[in-house]
Amino acid sequence: MPSEPKKILIVEDSPTMCHLYGMVLGQREDASLIFARNGLEGLDRLAEESPVHLMIVDINMPQMDGLEFLRRAREELDAAHIPAIVITTEGDPTDRSDAEAAGATAYLRKPWTPEQLREAIEPLLAGGGVT
Repeated sequence: MPSEPKKILIVEDSPTMCHLYGMVLGQREDASLIFARNGLEGLDRLAEESPVHLMIVDINMPQMDGLEFLRRAREELDAAHIPAIVITTEGDPTDRSDAEAAGATAYLRKPWTPEQLREAIEPLLAGGGVT
């Protein structure tokens, strides 16, 4: 009997990026994608869609950025156990440390390749460690 698909919450405001995530990850039979357009919507979706197995979070978004989303998800929704990949165009060295302080498990810069995204999520969906 096949197991239930693992839920991946993608918090991203760009329709183009959401489409790319859908193209790269939507073909996985072991995953179900959930999209949110900003951090506030992400908190709502996280609460509604429990259990979520992985979060992919953009930093720069309207209404609530990705780092604030991660902090609040970790504190208010007891989501400390859910791995989170922060994906951003930002290149400042402090961005990575800020993401880790907010609760990121992994950090990936845009533009990413499909292979880089798959390599980042595989160990996290499998229950592995930090990438």
